[in-house]
Amino acid sequence: MVWVFRNQQSETCVSESIKIGMIFFVVAFLVTATPIRLEGGATVDARAGPVLIAGMLGGPIAGVLAAIGGAAARYIVGGQFASTALVAFFLYALAGSILWRRWFVGQFGSQLGLARTTIAAALSLGAAALMYFLIQPQARAQTWIVQDYPWIALANVISVFLTAGLARVSIDYTAQSRELHQAFARIDLAKKAGGIGIWTFDPNTGDVIWDDSNKRLHGIRIDGSEGRFEDWENSVHPDDLERVKAEFDVALQSDKPFDTEYRVVHADGKVRTLKANAIIERTGLGDPLRVVGMNFDLTPLIEKDAELSKTRSIATHAQKLDVIGKRTGGVAHDFNNLLAIIQANLEFLLDDEGTARLQRHERLDILTSAISATRRGAELTKNMLAFARQSPLEPRPADLNVIVRETEKWIGRTLPAIIELELSLQHRLWTLNLDVASFQSALVNVIINARDAMPSGGKLTIETSNVRIDAAYVLELEETVEPGRYVLIAISDTGKGIPPDLLPNVMDPFVSGKDTASGSGLGLSMVEGFARQSGGFVKIYSEVGVGTSVKMFFPATDADVRPDQAPAFQMETAATGSARILVAEDQVEVLGVVVRVLESAGYTIHAAASGDDALRQFSAAGSYDLLITDIVMPGNLNGPALAKACRDIQENLPVIFMSGYASEATVHGNGLTASDVRLMKPVLKTELLQAVKSCLEASSVRGPGG
Repeated sequence: MVWVFRNQQSETCVSESIKIGMIFFVVAFLVTATPIRLEGGATVDARAGPVLIAGMLGGPIAGVLAAIGGAAARYIVGGQFASTALVAFFLYALAGSILWRRWFVGQFGSQLGLARTTIAAALSLGAAALMYFLIQPQARAQTWIVQDYPWIALANVISVFLTAGLARVSIDYTAQSRELHQAFARIDLAKKAGGIGIWTFDPNTGDVIWDDSNKRLHGIRIDGSEGRFEDWENSVHPDDLERVKAEFDVALQSDKPFDTEYRVVHADGKVRTLKANAIIERTGLGDPLRVVGMNFDLTPLIEKDAELSKTRSIATHAQKLDVIGKRTGGVAHDFNNLLAIIQANLEFLLDDEGTARLQRHERLDILTSAISATRRGAELTKNMLAFARQSPLEPRPADLNVIVRETEKWIGRTLPAIIELELSLQHRLWTLNLDVASFQSALVNVIINARDAMPSGGKLTIETSNVRIDAAYVLELEETVEPGRYVLIAISDTGKGIPPDLLPNVMDPFVSGKDTASGSGLGLSMVEGFARQSGGFVKIYSEVGVGTSVKMFFPATDADVRPDQAPAFQMETAATGSARILVAEDQVEVLGVVVRVLESAGYTIHAAASGDDALRQFSAAGSYDLLITDIVMPGNLNGPALAKACRDIQENLPVIFMSGYASEATVHGNGLTASDVRLMKPVLKTELLQAVKSCLEASSVRGPGG
C-alpha cells in the first residue's frame, strides 16, 4: 500500500486501480482461504473488508479484482454455501465501488473517513443478508439467518473497520513521507542556492558526515557522506589550517562558539572562502559528544565587495578628474596672480641694478614677497596633485572653519553669479583630524552637486557646528557610530531636490538625479567613502522643490592645530661644507639653480643632465659623499634606478630625491632605504641645504659600512 500511494501522483487512474486491486486480491484470497467453519457448513472470515476497501480506494476495477481473489479462495475452500458466497463477493465489490473515494467528495471528503467507512460496513451487512434469498431450501435459509448471519455480520463490520484503519494508516504514512521527502528536497535546493553545507563530527572517533553541498564547497571527493577529519584538513588552505584547528580545539574545550572563516583549495586550484559555525553537543559531564555545523560560501560576497571597492575607486578618480576640469579656470587665475607678484618683484630688482635706489630692507621685502608667492604656488600644485591622485589619507589636526574659508576663496569662481554663497561658521569649532586635501575634494564634490541642482540660481549655505552624539541620537541617526563629540558641516542648497525613489541609494556609485550630460553620479559615493575612512558618516536630507542638505559628521580630537608658517627669508646660508656631491637633473635651469645654491654653501658639485651621464661620472670617480637626483629623467636610468646602480658601487650612499609629482615623492621599495630624503619641487634654498646637512651628518654617524 505504501508503495502504491507513494507513487500515485505519477500514476494514471487505471494503473493505480489495478495495483490496488492486485494487492487486495492477495489479501482477500488469504483471509478467505483461512475461515472459521460453523456447524451448519457456513464459514466466517474477513472477506468483506478487503473487497469493500479495494473498491473504495481503487474503484470498480480494484473491487472486482479483490472479489475475484476472495471468490477463488472460497471456491477452493468449498462447502455448502460456496456458490452463494461467490455472489456476495461481487456484491461487496459493487458496494465498495459505490463508495469510491473519488465520488461523493463534497459529502464525505476524499479519504476513508468515519462516515464513508460506516456506510461501507452497513452495505456489507446488506450484501451478506441477500444470501438469504439464494439459499435453498427455505428452511435452511431461515436457520442460516438465525444462527450463522449474526456471526457473519459481526465479522464483516470488524473486517471493514479494521481494513479501513490499516489503509488509512498506510495512506497517512505515505502522505507524511512524501511531504518529508519534498521538504528535504526544498532544503537541498535552498542549500544549493545559498551555498550552504551541513556537517557533523564525532570528536571521539574523528568521523565526519558531509552532505553533498558541503562536499562540493570543500572540493572533497569521497564515496557516500562519511569521511575522516583528515579529508577536511586536506581541503583547507595551508595558511589557514593551523589557525582554524586551534579555534576548533578552543571551542571543543570551552564554552566559546565555533565561528570562523577560512579558505579552501579545490583540486583545480580554485580558492574559495567559507564561513563556518557549529554547535557542540556535550555529555552531562561537559565532554564534547557531537559537533553539528554548517558552512556558507562567502566567495560571491567577497567578489562583489571587491567589485564595489573597484567601482568606488574608479568613481573617486573619475570625479576628481571632473572636478579638476571645473577648477582649472580658478587655478589658472591664482597662478597668474602669483606669477604677477614674482615678475613685478624681479623687475623691481632688475631696474634697481643700474640706479641702486632701493634700500637693503626694501630689497629684502621684495625678495621675501617673491619667495612667498613661489611657496604659495608650490602649495597650490601640491594640493592639486594630492587631489588628483589616489593616495592614502594623511590626516593632521585641522580647523574646519579655516579649511572652509580657504576653499571658499577659489571655489567661488566656479559658481555662477546667480548663486548666492553664504557661510555660517560656529566660533571655537572643535579640532578635527583630517586629510585636508581629501576633505577639500569631498567639499568641492558636494558644492558642485549643489550648483548643478540650481540651474536657475538660488542660495548655497555652508554651516559648521559642534555636535554631541549620545546613544539615543545614534538610534535616531540609524548609523553605526561611536557616541561622542563630532564636528558637523552642512552644505544646503535651494535646488530642485532629490526624488524620494533615488534618495535611499543616492550615495551608491553611478546613481544620479542628473542627466548624463550634467554628471556621472560618482561624487556622493566618494564623499561617503572619505567620511567613513575618516571615522565619520554622511546624512542627506532632501525635499523635491525645496532643496537638499548634505551633512558630514567627523569625530573631534583634542590635538592642537599647527598653523602653516610662511617661510622667512634668510640671507645667511643654512649649512656649509666641503663634501663632494653629484647632482642629476634633466631640467637645465633647475640644475643650474641647485648647483649655484650648493656651491655657494661651499660644497664641491658635479652636475649631470641625465641618469646615464650621472652613472658614468660616478663610476669614474668611484665615490661621492651624496647623490641628489630627480626621479623622472630621460634615458635608461630614472632616479631610483640611478640610486641602485650607484649603491652597487658605493654601499650606503646617502640619496636625496627631488620631484614635481606628488606620487613620485614616495619611492619606498625598489631596493631603496627608508633614510632616503624626498623633496617636493620647488625646494626652498634653506630646505635644500638643511636636507644636505642632515644626510651628510647621518652618513658620518653610520660610517662607510652603514
